[in-house]
Amino acid sequence: MPWTPGEQVDIGGMPAAAEWEQLSVVPVKRELLGADLYFREGWADVVEVFGADAMDALHGLAMLVVKPDAVVGRRLGVILDYLLQHGFTPVATTSLAFTRHSMREVWRYDWHVYTIDRLRLCSFWYVTNDVLLFLARDTRPVAGLPATVRLSELKGLGDPAKRGPHHLRTALRPPNRILNFVHVGDEPADVVRELAIFLDAAERGRFLRQLRADIRSDRTDQARAAITDIESRYPAHDLDIEAVLVRLAPFVAQQALRHLREVVNGAEKIGWDELTEAVPVARVDRWDVIVLASYVVRNERPVPHALLPSVTAADWVTRAAGQPS
Repeated sequence: MPWTPGEQVDIGGMPAAAEWEQLSVVPVKRELLGADLYFREGWADVVEVFGADAMDALHGLAMLVVKPDAVVGRRLGVILDYLLQHGFTPVATTSLAFTRHSMREVWRYDWHVYTIDRLRLCSFWYVTNDVLLFLARDTRPVAGLPATVRLSELKGLGDPAKRGPHHLRTALRPPNRILNFVHVGDEPADVVRELAIFLDAAERGRFLRQLRADIRSDRTDQARAAITDIESRYPAHDLDIEAVLVRLAPFVAQQALRHLREVVNGAEKIGWDELTEAVPVARVDRWDVIVLASYVVRNERPVPHALLPSVTAADWVTRAAGQPS
């Protein structure tokens, strides 16, 4: 018979029922992650390093991963300052590279919403340059609210109409809904799973052991040094669509350029293949292609609902108050 979270059976080192309740408030997520290879591997490592302190550590830490556009768009300093201003002290920072596989796995339960054209754009975009992962201790904890849930709420949605002036993405001034600079682990369960996606076993072990040693420290200087280093390795880009179209004009046929401008200004979006037929990708700046594609490529499918429901701070507060999640 299939195992479900909460059953009192031997589940090979997986979280106990009470631990699952502290990892996610979403029952279907707990069920899916119970069979997720990355979560299982990550959980084993977290427990090995932190032992009985694993849950306290997970609840006190928020995880933020910048996207490649944040590096070339020079938003890293703003991100770090925002963390500090909102009570998140960096305790660990590492550089990593997305791959075509990790990019798919992090958002495994979201990709059904997006088109194959969006997948092709992201496969081109995410492997362009290294990124940074921050783990930060919450110095202004809210009772019953894990740190990464609090930060995820502060991050703000991709849709600017659904963001307020206090949100991180508002402070970052993203050029559109696609290039939105940051990813935050939604719940402690996501932090466990995503660490196993981003870092291989040996690197993850070193990272977690150093994290345990530094968990009460302030590693802001380390974070600033990591920002300086990664920005020294990649030229800045303006991420400005008008500037991009000007730079591309010598390389694109006039009729095609007119059509691309029409799409940018609201005409029906196009496919990735149509874009790469119009723009000689190998001859132009890669980030010019990425920025243009973020405006013109078809992004979403008309699917009825997400595979996993969204998680809000209110869901966790409700659970903490003893109401059903």
